Amino acid sequence: MPYNFIIEQVNSLPPLPESVLKIENLFAQGDPNIDDLIAIIEKDPSLTAGILSKVNAPMYGFSKSIVSILQAVTLFGHTQIRSIVLGICIQRGFDINLSPYGISTSEFSKISMMQSEFIFQWYMAVNINIARIVTPIAFLMETGKILIANDVLQNQKDQDFYNDLLESKDISFVENRYVTMTTAQVNALIFEHMNLHESFFESMQYLDSKYEEIPDEMKDIVFPLQIVRTAINAQEQLTENSINKVLAILQQHSYNEEAFKRVAKRIRIKYME
Repeated sequence: MPYNFIIEQVNSLPPLPESVLKIENLFAQGDPNIDDLIAIIEKDPSLTAGILSKVNAPMYGFSKSIVSILQAVTLFGHTQIRSIVLGICIQRGFDINLSPYGISTSEFSKISMMQSEFIFQWYMAVNINIARIVTPIAFLMETGKILIANDVLQNQKDQDFYNDLLESKDISFVENRYVTMTTAQVNALIFEHMNLHESFFESMQYLDSKYEEIPDEMKDIVFPLQIVRTAINAQEQLTENSINKVLAILQQHSYNEEAFKRVAKRIRIKYME
């Protein structure tokens, strides 16, 4: 079947390094002690180098280089650093070429960070506990696209795939047409294979679902992820169209639209202007 290639890629992923497992254990116990988090990271030279490379990316616009993990954690916060750590460890197992989606590797990284930072800033004012759960999930929410793009490239269907994306404007529909899986479904496989917390893969199982189809116990996690994915994705990043789509949904569910718009403005200024 067409998606066997994707399953093989997922199954070939190495387990999370010991340092990352220790970090995940810290977060499983609640808000981690910052000194403990920094100590674990600094004992892993590869992870330290990966984090410093990520946080010094031009899109953040820091006037001076970040040269220590302490600086990185202070500037980004422990929740975002956890997101970056998981992203580094999962994505290092793949060749990343997102050309079938019409985006570069740097654009892909920016979209992931925008989604993660947006949901953190927005949901901290809605439900701080949910914000801490969904922020790292949002950062990894587009990971499945790497495997789908690899499959499409291997079958030399990249131009057809890209053209269909332009025509349909429905990313999940096109993905399913070419590989019989969506990004969310691939994510669920990856997150389960990596033994991440159940909230990671369970949320991905319902990310493509209609609101009324999501189990009640998962709505608080899945709904904000769906909202942020609508506002920021591979085709649109906080455009007038994507923001208006979100505002219409928020109105239906009695969310504070002004709060969402304030965060959208801040993120646009930081990343897009």
